[in-house]
Amino acid sequence: MGTTASKQLFDAAASNDVVKLRALVNGGIDINMPLGPDEVTVLHAAAEKGHRRTVDFLLEKGAEVDRKTSEGRAALYIASKRGHVEVVKSLLEHGADIETNRKNGRTSVVIASKKGNVEVVKYLGGRGANLEASRNDRCTPLYFAAKKGHVELAQFLIDSRVDIEASSIDGTTPLMIAAQKGQYAMVEVLLDRGANVEARRKDACTALYLAAKTGQLRIVKLLLEHGANVDARDTWDHATSSRSD
Repeated sequence: MGTTASKQLFDAAASNDVVKLRALVNGGIDINMPLGPDEVTVLHAAAEKGHRRTVDFLLEKGAEVDRKTSEGRAALYIASKRGHVEVVKSLLEHGADIETNRKNGRTSVVIASKKGNVEVVKYLGGRGANLEASRNDRCTPLYFAAKKGHVELAQFLIDSRVDIEASSIDGTTPLMIAAQKGQYAMVEVLLDRGANVEARRKDACTALYLAAKTGQLRIVKLLLEHGANVDARDTWDHATSSRSD
């Protein structure tokens, strides 16, 4: 089978045309054949589009469920990133590795959290995915939810008893990144759920210091109302108060 047949296969998957797919498969085409140097297979393409019917058909016909692209993306990772919960269900029902990850350590639940795909994260969590998985830089699902302001997702993760103080490799906690990025509602949630207002990064910066440095005045006020120390200093002996002048 040549390039033309391969393109027909990918076009059929992209348009969710199972009838055409069946004809191509019956004609002997290899459904695990990648298209191009990025090693994308037709299953990856169908997962990207969110076509569960096509994904089901391909898996029933022998598509390799955990095969990765040249960048380390499996179909489950791709579907999770795009928020296609029905495709995620299909892949897991067909034995996909729920903890498969890219070279940077990012799993499906991590990328779904970064994108704010709450239903995907809930489903993955219900199937036993590690909700405290992290990339090589130790950024967790809660860290990304806090950074991006995904409040419902953060509440779900905290309700699932993830570590609210889990920090990235430089010591940044979810509260710190939320304060730094101006995510007021997220800061409220984290404080109400018991986040440590005086936690420090490796350079000794606190959430209050980061909020003041980036001009997040409402968050500065909120943190002070929750007992943050206005005289806290970083490694370079800069006081928080000097950052809000």
